[in-house]
Amino acid sequence: MTASYGVTDRFSLSLTLPFSRGTHSRYYADGVRHEVTAGGLGDVSLIGTAWLFSPAAHVDGNLAIGIGLKAPTGKHDAIDAYYLRSGATQFSVDQSIQPGDGGWGVILQAQAFQHLLVRSYGYASGSYLVSPKNQTDVIQGQSGPYSAVRVSVPDVFSARAGVGYELSPNPGVSVRLGGRLDGIPFRDLVGGSDGFRRPAIIWYLEPGVTIGRGRNAIFIDVPVRVYSNFRPSALDMQLGQAGGGDLANYLLLAAYQFRF
Repeated sequence: MTASYGVTDRFSLSLTLPFSRGTHSRYYADGVRHEVTAGGLGDVSLIGTAWLFSPAAHVDGNLAIGIGLKAPTGKHDAIDAYYLRSGATQFSVDQSIQPGDGGWGVILQAQAFQHLLVRSYGYASGSYLVSPKNQTDVIQGQSGPYSAVRVSVPDVFSARAGVGYELSPNPGVSVRLGGRLDGIPFRDLVGGSDGFRRPAIIWYLEPGVTIGRGRNAIFIDVPVRVYSNFRPSALDMQLGQAGGGDLANYLLLAAYQFRF
């Protein structure tokens, strides 16, 4: 949930309160597939964004930059029952479903749009989360090579670019097609990069549609994964492990916006 306020025509503040519930399942030592869950409030962030050019004078194209702070408000050590040969035991759930990452962060953002032809426009945006903290106090594994390894607090990046076309002005209906890139770097920009992490680069083909009427707007995007590269981390290389991971073939992203 994000609330944004336009301080001026060119500068705005956005406060984001993320809530999540994640599940993670696999076969355990008892030979049965079990599921663990975690949920709650995530890491709250506050971002300031400024348009470089006057929006009133540059309606056909503009560029905005933003900087913000992410606080470690989300739980990063949520636990659930794991099944070892000795029976069920409580351990921290996988890093992928923890509501928070356990560290402060600096968010760098940029977004741009440009009118191209009649009813069409180009768009681009990107964000990078700088995480100075090296590791948390959470141990990654219950057994095996990661049983004494703490979880890393990695940088995270995302970028999007594409073309949109307005199908109808009233109600406002537009479609778009672009590419999306998400990832975790091998090493962070600031601070250490030790501990357990899953460095990856994932590309998506991202079709979407926006429907707007008055103060209301609905956004729907369906990114389809076309490329993924999970690389071994520095720790994986030290331990002689292959690293890796997996993702769904496609995502469904939906948002509703109301302008006060």
